[in-house]
Amino acid sequence: MLEKAKVSFFLASRSITRGNKGITIFTVFVLTLIFIQLVLFSSILAGVTLKFNELMVDYQTGNVVIEPKEEEHYIEDASALQKKIESLPQVVGTSARLKTTGTFRYKEKEIGGTVYGIDPADEAFVTGLEGAVISGEFLSRPDRGEIILGREVSGGYGALMESRSLGGVEVGDTIELTISGKTKEFRVKGIYSTLFFMADAGAYISRADMEEMLGVENEDYAQEIAVKTTPGTDEYETRTALLSLGIKENIRTWHEFAGILRLIENTLGLVRNIMNAIGLLIAFVIIFVVIYVNIVNKKRQIGVQKAIGIEQNVIVASFVLQAMLYAGTGIILGYAFMRFGLVPYTVSHPLQVPLGAMSLKLDDAEAIDRAILLFLASIIGSVIPAYKLAQKDLLDLIWGK
Repeated sequence: MLEKAKVSFFLASRSITRGNKGITIFTVFVLTLIFIQLVLFSSILAGVTLKFNELMVDYQTGNVVIEPKEEEHYIEDASALQKKIESLPQVVGTSARLKTTGTFRYKEKEIGGTVYGIDPADEAFVTGLEGAVISGEFLSRPDRGEIILGREVSGGYGALMESRSLGGVEVGDTIELTISGKTKEFRVKGIYSTLFFMADAGAYISRADMEEMLGVENEDYAQEIAVKTTPGTDEYETRTALLSLGIKENIRTWHEFAGILRLIENTLGLVRNIMNAIGLLIAFVIIFVVIYVNIVNKKRQIGVQKAIGIEQNVIVASFVLQAMLYAGTGIILGYAFMRFGLVPYTVSHPLQVPLGAMSLKLDDAEAIDRAILLFLASIIGSVIPAYKLAQKDLLDLIWGK
């Protein structure tokens, strides 16, 4: 077995070294590009997913969200619960919110959206909304009758769904907000843009204004408490730590709010799989053509090899090894380009996409999977022509038929 393997490797190496150098370089170059394409789309998808997750945590949910007990509408004694949560060393801050849906009206335009009643000082410890204000200012504790709008509500400022916005509200304009049948006028104090459509489709007012509109008499009620933890902290470990404090309320990590993100991720994943299939098909065709042409040009040589006693499976294996050498070289060059070239470049020079600055994320395990698939495509593409020709009659091969 070892001797046969040595003979196959010898034949493969001689075929490459004595073959057309231009074809060899072109084949390796194409396979390098195919491997980069297979890995690049996955890296882009991983980068976009990571960016989506960061935006959700940084501008909407925090890392963990505490919600009322089953069949309860509010969290009671919210301030005491906040202090208990903030006693954990991994907790950076908490924000007790009142949350509901409302109707915004400006001139002839009317749309619905989510409205949050917040304490601005607490919110600053949990989300980066204050830094996302692109016009005007963020709320402050004494504010009454003032509102902060996301760009998808105000319109303008690059809103993705301009037709479903208020059509271009500016700072200083007055809008009407209706909540639970109560309508009140608010002055627009600021407009924010996080580049995350779910966060940008909301609005923020002071807790005092929200309590008045909801008719909440107890000022220590909340409908959710958003919790921010230190970077790198596992959300599920935080959830376990909160349960150990005796918290009876519903504790959810941000992952449980990412349903639409999972839908987007699955859609992009489907596109990735289609692109991968096309890439692997191209690799199969390239290897098939290269090996087939090589075999056709060496019919007589193969006939002589069979005549001197070299077995058919050894000859077939030599062409398979040749294809594997092409694929292996392409994979190594492609991986090196991604790992040491493109990925570090996007880290130092992030790609500007609609979600903001994004870097590629190379998953080594997925790169190995793509390498295996490319090897399999190359093996199949070489086995088929080699096996068919090696089965031909000895005399036909020697005569070049």
